[in-house]
Amino acid sequence: MAKLICTIDLDKEKGLTVTVEDPEGKLTQTVMLDGKAITLEVKSDSDTSTIVQKADSISVTCKAFSVEADTITLKSKKESAWTSDETLELKSTKDMALTSSAKLTQKASKDAVLSSNANLELKATQKLTLEGMEGQVSATGGPLKLEGVKLELKGKSQAELGAPLIKVAAQGQLGLESSGIAELKGSMTSVSGSLVKLG
Repeated sequence: MAKLICTIDLDKEKGLTVTVEDPEGKLTQTVMLDGKAITLEVKSDSDTSTIVQKADSISVTCKAFSVEADTITLKSKKESAWTSDETLELKSTKDMALTSSAKLTQKASKDAVLSSNANLELKATQKLTLEGMEGQVSATGGPLKLEGVKLELKGKSQAELGAPLIKVAAQGQLGLESSGIAELKGSMTSVSGSLVKLG
């Protein structure tokens, strides 16, 4: 093992500096106490990692930062920000909860995907709005149900309802009305009722 070069520098203005240098490994470790902050620095030819501790803050600057523990708790009394210039991944092998006591906003500049290998539920105690340039709702393995106190289906230019079998039923009055031409056509057409009025 190569010999290390160790120096201790005491200065009434600059404070205390402890340096350990490995000439063969081209690595320098430095501890600096200047009366305002404690600075730990490890420097090689290509990389530098630094920890600066002040009375009101601790900052870590490095190429890679990792923490491993049985339990990790992060808490801030004021604002918190988490930013990544590349991919940011949050992953849990068990249940995960994302909760806000106020407004929650999720936004993507490109595609956004929300999926589940089991059930997926969207629920609002007040108004629920789904909006897009185009829209599609499909159920590939069972019935698709739309239910409300009042149900409205509206197309700004055209509305189509198509299926091998279509049934429209009302428990009370059923009204079919057109401000233009109304056409009822089929290979066989049947109109029946206890009272039928045409024209």
